[in-house]
Amino acid sequence: MQGLALAVLPAFLVGGLLERLGIPLGWLLGAALATGFIAILDLERFQVSIPKPVYNLALIVLGCQVGLAVTEEVGGLLLRWAPVMVLVALIGIGSAAMLAPFLSRFGRISAATAFFALLPGGVIEMSSIGAKHGAERETIAALHTLRLGLVVSLIPLGLLSFWSVETPHAEQMVNFALLPMSIALVVGFVGSFIASRLSLPAAWLLGAVVLVGLGASTGLVSASLPTALLAIAQVLAGIGLGTKFRRKRLAILPRALIFGLPSLLFLMGLMVLMAMMVAPMTAQDRPTLILCFSIGGMAEMVLTAKALGQNAALVAGFQVVRGVIVNACSGLIWTRLRILPLYSDQK
Repeated sequence: MQGLALAVLPAFLVGGLLERLGIPLGWLLGAALATGFIAILDLERFQVSIPKPVYNLALIVLGCQVGLAVTEEVGGLLLRWAPVMVLVALIGIGSAAMLAPFLSRFGRISAATAFFALLPGGVIEMSSIGAKHGAERETIAALHTLRLGLVVSLIPLGLLSFWSVETPHAEQMVNFALLPMSIALVVGFVGSFIASRLSLPAAWLLGAVVLVGLGASTGLVSASLPTALLAIAQVLAGIGLGTKFRRKRLAILPRALIFGLPSLLFLMGLMVLMAMMVAPMTAQDRPTLILCFSIGGMAEMVLTAKALGQNAALVAGFQVVRGVIVNACSGLIWTRLRILPLYSDQK
């Protein structure tokens, strides 16, 4: 809790400033920037951290916010998009496999490390699975931290720069009913707990989105969450993101980070291009599809969609399917790739 106390004040100050400036996810991004700056300084007396239960509670609140916006039509929409979700996930894995030899050679890291570092999966999951296949855990974590920072900072600002996206400030829910809100939060907690037991990606956010969304789509759960609660949850989630930016983590193998940057930017650009190509063939807005196809973290992309008034449920669907497929298949795919000459260790 001491590590959390060190980050709270700067996180709220910077987050409040960005929110005041009208930047999407201002509270979350500001908290992440402030906490990340302190974390990178790596001062002995200022080691920022956040207890996992506190971080999980913040994700539950944010998951409930997304789930409460789900309607009956969303279920059918997710089913119609399911084949595309699977295809996008496979393209993400294929793109990582294509770029891995480049990063391995010029970044002077093992082919296994390069492959798992470029996969569009979670930091913890990819580091753990990669380590089982002989990859360097810290290098994977460093590159995934860089990926999250790039996506979370560039995608929302890019969407605002190129499209007239309306940020829905109408949700200033000052008048809210305590009982319906409490029911929604309890349902969200139950869903998150079940998802965590099943070891699903981003379980504490996903579980709340799914179970509260099911309740909202059937009319069994209907509530409003106060703006202050959502702001606090965003700040705590931002602090959790910022704590990943440790100096020791980012200082590992600078050459790998230097050559990892263009690789990650290429993957980001590829997914944006795909979304732009698919958009004219569908009724979905380009910003929504860009967030769906994006290689960012599930929590960050879903919350960005919500902040920009896009289809957060569809974005969650894409991110969940990709996360599940990457986590389930990455190790198996690597065992097939490593026997090829192109993926032999080269430094």
